[in-house]
Amino acid sequence: MIELIQHRIAPVITSSVEVNPITIVKAEAGMAPVPTIKSALASSSSDFSVTDGDWRTGGYLAGLQKLIDAELRWAAENRPKLVEAAQQSLKRLFPLLECDAFTVPKDLTNTSSREERTRFYHHEYQNKLLVGLAEFLLKCARERNERHIIVIDHADALSNSTKNLIKLLVRLDDDARLFRFVLIDYEQRLYFPNANEVHFGRYSWQELAPILGRDPAVEKQRQIYEASGGNPLIAEALSTCEAAGLPVIGYLDPIAIVDLYLASLNIGERHSLLKSYIESDCTTPDLIAQRNYAVFEHATADHLHEQLHRACLDRYKAGEAPLVMIHALAVRDKYKRLELLAEPSGILQSIGLYDLWFAYFGESLADPELRAYGSGDAPVNAAFIGAAFVLYSLGCGRVSVPYLDEFHKIFPKSQYTPTVLYAQSMTYGRYQQPVNLTVAEQYAVRNLETIERDFKDQDKYHYIKVFAENAYAYIKAKQKRYDEALALCADGHGKMLEVYGEKRFKLHKSILIYNTSQVYELVDDLSRAEKQLREAIAYDPYYGEYHNDLGNLLSKVPGREADALEAYARAIELCPPYYEAYLNRAALRNRMGDAAWAMADLERTLVIKPKEWRAHFEKGNILMRQDSPKAALASYLAAAEINYKSADLLSNLGLVYSELGKANESIAHYLRALEIDPRHALTHNNLAIEYFNDGQLDMSLNHATVAVEIGGDPDYLLTREHIQARLQADLASRRDKAPASSP
Repeated sequence: MIELIQHRIAPVITSSVEVNPITIVKAEAGMAPVPTIKSALASSSSDFSVTDGDWRTGGYLAGLQKLIDAELRWAAENRPKLVEAAQQSLKRLFPLLECDAFTVPKDLTNTSSREERTRFYHHEYQNKLLVGLAEFLLKCARERNERHIIVIDHADALSNSTKNLIKLLVRLDDDARLFRFVLIDYEQRLYFPNANEVHFGRYSWQELAPILGRDPAVEKQRQIYEASGGNPLIAEALSTCEAAGLPVIGYLDPIAIVDLYLASLNIGERHSLLKSYIESDCTTPDLIAQRNYAVFEHATADHLHEQLHRACLDRYKAGEAPLVMIHALAVRDKYKRLELLAEPSGILQSIGLYDLWFAYFGESLADPELRAYGSGDAPVNAAFIGAAFVLYSLGCGRVSVPYLDEFHKIFPKSQYTPTVLYAQSMTYGRYQQPVNLTVAEQYAVRNLETIERDFKDQDKYHYIKVFAENAYAYIKAKQKRYDEALALCADGHGKMLEVYGEKRFKLHKSILIYNTSQVYELVDDLSRAEKQLREAIAYDPYYGEYHNDLGNLLSKVPGREADALEAYARAIELCPPYYEAYLNRAALRNRMGDAAWAMADLERTLVIKPKEWRAHFEKGNILMRQDSPKAALASYLAAAEINYKSADLLSNLGLVYSELGKANESIAHYLRALEIDPRHALTHNNLAIEYFNDGQLDMSLNHATVAVEIGGDPDYLLTREHIQARLQADLASRRDKAPASSP
């Protein structure tokens, strides 16, 4: 593309960037606004860069990947402590990244082979990773005293991961304006809250003069300009056609003229043009090349894409390039496309980038022919089953359950059958709300019967069987058949050690021991629960979630508060920004009377996850105990905006309104709490007090009585006695005032 002169919209862009952290430039495809933006920002004192945001060609963090790479290199050489602090986010977002500043080994989730991997990340995991990465980038910018203006071309093709990272950089920036973004949107669909939007108008005849000037005749220039509509991409193509002897006829569509030009080329020229365009990752800003690609014979293009996809995947696995998926996604044979997408889909799943994965894989899930494709044992089938696993954990059982049933009917002898039946048992027994333990048990039993019948001769027979028994143990525990659940877990672990030794399937062994701990905790045998959990940690010492669970367990044991705090600290150290550990530690610190540190943990929780209603709720509780009802109300209302279905929250809202002297609002919230949980004893007690103060003594006594019957708290009994005493006093007073009866 010929470099264009500065477009007249430049001052608008400059002023917008100065005011807003995010500016979106809405432009028609082919309008080439980058030269204008470069010219507009040339005098800026900020570090200015231009990147491409298309995730298909630049990887899942395209648009910011160059910045990330540059800051990683600088920090590793100059501030390794910055890398060390962010290592759990960095090495999990970039699993092939090696850095001397990393000090913590990977956990078994990241080091186990694919056949052994039985754990996948919760869907919220990605946000934690991105918070850690955003904080790393901000710290680097502060250390280097840098202010960045990042212009992202093709921002309409940003991954959701990059969009969320941009939002985090803006939110966590503390008004320092270390990062400002100019996002170029050719699809007219990009949206960021509070972003300033600028419309990039068409180029004038004079501005396109460098392109139109190939023919000295003014009339010819006018014809090309009018046919192009002021779009330089179209003007460039039409000028090429005109120079090749194809006149630009006003009543012909520009694409028709380009097609005529292509018709004038021989097949060798067309193939060469196709090859160079595909080798550019389909990014050449040339309308003729784009049109040639669109109309060329598909099989040839698909073959070139397949070759380049495999080369790109090899470069990614060698750690030489990001995960480029343009070539797999561009293949027009849907079966071949699915085959090529299977491995990169597994990579995205293992990292936890589910939003990006389903952005393209949802199309395959919606295609009945693709769901039935493959041998049943092929990588494409594994990709679908992996998708079903994630979907049921996301609460999308309506999609995953029918698919898994369908898969089992189509491929009854598939090697993945135990995985399919396991997923179904977990869907009904754990993730579906409400759970259906009867159906969950049916799937678990069916799975064990299938394994005995069809997998007895496999090397992994015992592993598969124990894995299925693990699911059954979970269901039995939920059915309160604790002894049976414990026996299954213990027998399974013993069998795994006997058959496979200490080293093989270590991840699954740790999960078995962990599940045993969970059952012991359910039956309140905390000593054995701790012993089992520490054994699971010995197998997988760098899995932070185990340490968080240890903190939760120890916080229940009187006198073990210091040990619990130590476990939470280790969990926070081993995980990307781990809001659950901060939230749990805040609850413990608050119980210990350390409100200031508890509040600090809650504030950190809300930095990581602003929509964590429990953190707002706990802040309100602390503020109420500090006699700050107005501040508590603000926190409770923030929690209620996120979750208005918690009886505890609504009950506390009733209490704070009562403290503020707003009886009607108080009673309304107490009643709403009881709609959610009719047996919420504290609400009945507090509502009794509110009715008592309002003079509604009969209503007051009714609720006080219910509170005593279901709560058992001595305070509830005192409340009822107080109401009864008042009623008796009122009755005696009425008797005293009654006129004497006539003789």
